[in-house]
Amino acid sequence: MIRKIMVGLICLLCLGGLIWGRAEAAVAIFCYHEVDRANDDFAVSHQQLEQQLKYMKKQGYHFVSLDEYLRYTKGELALPEKSVMITFDDGYRSFYTKVYPLLQKYQIPGMLAIVSSWTNHEEKPNDVRDTASWEELREMEASGLVTVVSHTHAMHKQQAINPQGGRNGVVGSHLYADGQYESDAEYQARIQHDIDEVQRLFQEKLGHKSRAMVWPYGIYTKEAVDIAIASGMEGTFLLDGGVNEPGEDARIYARRMIMERDVTTAKLQKLLTVDHDAWNTKKLRMAQVDLDNICSDDSAAYERNVKAMLDNLQSNNINVVALQAFADPDGDGNVEKVYFKNREIPVEADIFNDVANRLEQQGFTVLAWLPVLNYQDFIKDDNSNAVKSRGEKGWYHRLSPFAVEDLQKVNGLFYDLAANTQIDGVLLQDDLYLNQDEDVSQPAQTAYREQFGQDLLTAVKDKKQQPAITRWKIAALDKAADDALAAFKKVRPHAIVMRDIYAGALLYPGAETWLGQSYADYLRKYDYTVVMAYPFMDKEEEPYEYLRKVAQAVKAANGTDKTIVKIQSFDWEADKWLDADVFAKQLKTLQRAGMKNLGYYPLGFYHWER
Repeated sequence: MIRKIMVGLICLLCLGGLIWGRAEAAVAIFCYHEVDRANDDFAVSHQQLEQQLKYMKKQGYHFVSLDEYLRYTKGELALPEKSVMITFDDGYRSFYTKVYPLLQKYQIPGMLAIVSSWTNHEEKPNDVRDTASWEELREMEASGLVTVVSHTHAMHKQQAINPQGGRNGVVGSHLYADGQYESDAEYQARIQHDIDEVQRLFQEKLGHKSRAMVWPYGIYTKEAVDIAIASGMEGTFLLDGGVNEPGEDARIYARRMIMERDVTTAKLQKLLTVDHDAWNTKKLRMAQVDLDNICSDDSAAYERNVKAMLDNLQSNNINVVALQAFADPDGDGNVEKVYFKNREIPVEADIFNDVANRLEQQGFTVLAWLPVLNYQDFIKDDNSNAVKSRGEKGWYHRLSPFAVEDLQKVNGLFYDLAANTQIDGVLLQDDLYLNQDEDVSQPAQTAYREQFGQDLLTAVKDKKQQPAITRWKIAALDKAADDALAAFKKVRPHAIVMRDIYAGALLYPGAETWLGQSYADYLRKYDYTVVMAYPFMDKEEEPYEYLRKVAQAVKAANGTDKTIVKIQSFDWEADKWLDADVFAKQLKTLQRAGMKNLGYYPLGFYHWER
């Protein structure tokens, strides 16, 4: 899902398709921090907290304990439709002095997540005030109202995650130190050691193991979650907005809504009563950014380029960035190097991590834009595992989607990207296609014979078999994408997934045959489909009518909410930027035609209408 959300209620207004809908008996979980601390947006006042608790009591809300929540997610307990859970992070002493008395007064259960190294006085950042003592924690647990759980032992901090020194939460990816990234084994051992120390201290000081993990900053990986569950924890808690329905996902990836100082009673009422599907109102504005244009051997020039990019994105009201993860300086789309550390192909410059981290810190949702098939290092010298045409050749030199063993290297590339960078998801490039004359490579012939018991070269000459062959090709392309995404999701299970599709796949009958792409298939499989609507590159005589037809096709497929229509901002044939009025007219044409989500490529100097 959407990136870890560290800045409050705006999380609920973020990417519509990334917020899950509310059903009956769904549990809203609120995340509080400090109480009565000045100049802290994440702190609420004692009076404010009491008003909120009284309001929820008056409205008939059932307050859910951790034990009830876990039983509910396992299907062992039915909860009232109006159910809410109150959680507090960090283990501040203000919980004992100010929150605990309120829980006693109103007989409300609460969950307190402690950073045990702070509680145990082993380490504590300068900006962290007093924490509740072990004795106070035992007293509160004995009341039956408070459940104490882990907020990690010593992982509530940020450290370097890339060569440029960019910092982020230490759970979220491999760390970078002494000129290298952590290995998989080192990352896993670090997480394991911390959680082992949590459970040792909990058993020693509180007489029980922690039943849950609350991830600092809401940052997590699937690997970290798996280690926590294996240690005896029954669930983990995030900061992704939304409510929770029964099921394993709600148990091990519980979504919480962070409560800030500015949460009024009116805002609280909306949080409690809105159907979260109705929050699907934010319009996505996506820019696709060429890292080729930012990369420079001159560190000062690189910094200027990054700053110019950030300024440009902010001035253009962009909220989603698809950041190029592969190097393609000659623009032919055939990939020989990438911009991130990996174990599969050469690295042009390890800058993707740095740029992505800076973008996320500025509040952008960041996707890695990269291909699945056109990695030249994975194609054999004799091209025996490359896509082969019996006629018209495609415009990319691609690995065959039937070359299953070689595709394992692609999967490894996607895994390394996820492990070494803290990003929100992936935009799959448009190399995932096969035209009507592709693919008759040896891997394709072997796969066809194994599946159908027929010779592919004979079958492709039979028009009656074309529909079946088309479906077979689409399935192979989809599987190549699915396997790469599965590798990515071994680290980032809720990654946003978008996939490029040519506009022709929506507009023209028979497009599935000559592209191997299915819009209906994309709408079903991915969070968003990105339609490449480039009327000037396609030399359309009536470019704006073309865009209107794209919009009509999107609406006809009920794809408005899950589709981003991407336009061009550059004229590649003339080698110049489109005039600003031409760019604006493309946008207005699509907006008037009812398109909700828009994007453009490449990043230019235009402004979205506010």
